[in-house]
Amino acid sequence: MKSILLLVGLALSYTASAQWVSKHVDNGFDEPYNIAYTEDRGSYLKLENSDGEIFLYVGGGYTCDEELTVDVSFIINGEYSKYTFRAVTSDDKKNVFFVSNLLNESCLADFKACSLVKIRINDTACDSEVYTFNMSGSTAALKFVINQ
Repeated sequence: MKSILLLVGLALSYTASAQWVSKHVDNGFDEPYNIAYTEDRGSYLKLENSDGEIFLYVGGGYTCDEELTVDVSFIINGEYSKYTFRAVTSDDKKNVFFVSNLLNESCLADFKACSLVKIRINDTACDSEVYTFNMSGSTAALKFVINQ
């Protein structure tokens, strides 16, 4: 019985740590702003508000130089809702931006409704990697970022 309780506790703590995190950021240089993110194996899926546009991107380790696309599968009630986006990378090649304004994208309803999202960064010169992010709390995170 203790083993079952321990396993349940560990599962709940993992789930809790994998949920969306919302933060108010003040770096001392720019105007303070809101961000939200969820993590997978050292990488993160992040929302940022820039002049009313909500950017969605993956960061934390991408290093290839090729032009690329990003496949996104939102998992809603066990079904996949799939999208493909053209993507750009940051100058340091550690972030892959694939939605320039989530509020204008057709995937917004799926973003709010899904429990998990799988993201594959496609690059012909580098290995493709699939990230799976827990979407628990994503609607609250989106509202937090919008209401900057």
